[in-house]
Amino acid sequence: MVYWTIRFFVAFCFRIIFPMQVRGKENIPKEGPFILASNHRSYLDPMVLPVSCPRKMGFVAKEQLFQKFFLGFILKHLGAFPIRRNTSDIRAIKEIFKRLKAGCPILIFPEGTRAAKAKKQEVQSGVGMLAVRSRLPVIPVFVQGTDKVLAPGSKRLKRHLVTVTYGEPLFFQKKEDYSQIAQQIMKKIYSLSA
Repeated sequence: MVYWTIRFFVAFCFRIIFPMQVRGKENIPKEGPFILASNHRSYLDPMVLPVSCPRKMGFVAKEQLFQKFFLGFILKHLGAFPIRRNTSDIRAIKEIFKRLKAGCPILIFPEGTRAAKAKKQEVQSGVGMLAVRSRLPVIPVFVQGTDKVLAPGSKRLKRHLVTVTYGEPLFFQKKEDYSQIAQQIMKKIYSLSA
């Protein structure tokens, strides 16, 4: 109940600040767990995606964000849990599998951190590992415009259209290489920007 209340509050605030278009909702499974893999341009992305998706989800966010009281409160009640960046955070990985096993979709950012518009970050193989070990569908999603609403390094919000595009589910074989899968997923994500 708290999740949907916070989600409604965040969605209401977003509607005041900027317009948002969502495409491809029909590609989101109506039930069961899945992995939602997205590009990452702005600190707004972890809040825009739960608002745009009709399913309740969980997602990882860097642990420093939880140290800010209001933002930490919002993120926690939108289903976020902390991850230590640049390390193999076993606790976070276990939490991901726990939630997937419980039927909860999980949002991850394969690039690991925000990427500038003209420069893609190196893709981490973790999304490939999750896809293979969970044997669940991966839904690619491309978010556009959040970096215009809240530019990297800025604390001011600007009015700009945000577009969220969900792609068709991707499935992978157990024997496929984690890094190659991660690259395939990222390629598919960026193909949705067309």
